[in-house]
Amino acid sequence: MKAILEGFMILYFSITYLIQMHFNKTRDILKRILYSRRILARYYSLKRIKNHDFSIISDNCWGREMYQFLGLPCNTPTAGMGIEKDYLDFIENLNSKSAHEVIELDKTHCEGITGTIYPVGRSPYAKIHFLHYDRFDIAQRLFRMRFKKINTKSLYYKIDFDYYGCRKKEDIERWNKMKLPNSVAFYSDDTLKFYSGKIHNGVYIKKKNIPENNYIFGYTQKYFDYITWINTGIPTQTLQYKVLNFILLDNGFNLVFFKFIKSILKYIPPKALERN
Repeated sequence: MKAILEGFMILYFSITYLIQMHFNKTRDILKRILYSRRILARYYSLKRIKNHDFSIISDNCWGREMYQFLGLPCNTPTAGMGIEKDYLDFIENLNSKSAHEVIELDKTHCEGITGTIYPVGRSPYAKIHFLHYDRFDIAQRLFRMRFKKINTKSLYYKIDFDYYGCRKKEDIERWNKMKLPNSVAFYSDDTLKFYSGKIHNGVYIKKKNIPENNYIFGYTQKYFDYITWINTGIPTQTLQYKVLNFILLDNGFNLVFFKFIKSILKYIPPKALERN
């Protein structure tokens, strides 16, 4: 028994020593693996997407995140911002000559849920929260500039009916009547609390406990085939995409991978890591 224990201890310290020696190198290798995984996912997506010149109108930064993931120009004014209750008014008046005009509102219009102060503007049709800007004049200039880049011949719409609880039953009914082509509507169990009917191009999203993670492209992409959506305008889920998502796209894979590495590294003495 003693010999087995000693052998185990020797093996343990040998493995620990090797991990200590190669910790930095291993960390760099892991970063390269995960980065390469993302590059492959981008390459595959761009090869399958037929038209790269499209515009996504979104109620938050979801569209911008998709452009960033694909490495494509951000051909939409709905970048770095959010639109809440009057988002459908914004969509219906997108072609209006004054839709790109926005005036500054005071700081009292910032949403308390964010815990930050940011520029807020108002167009003739919607209140716009420039959540990722520090100055209104910059947000205003970029908003106007990106409006000119909208490709009306390849226009896509995204809405989340669980967007911080600002949507109502009437919004879904209005969305259903609009029947926008090339659209996708995300909903969750929270949405089903006030609406139980069919949602036009609806896609169910299982929400996490952390609200901020629920509205990003990287989380929702595993619930529908965004490649087929861009090609056909129809949100769906295919077996081929499920396999692709598991291998290259799913952030959950990265999380499990990092947890595995973390479970190993926690056995390394802190002083040993400091020496590396």
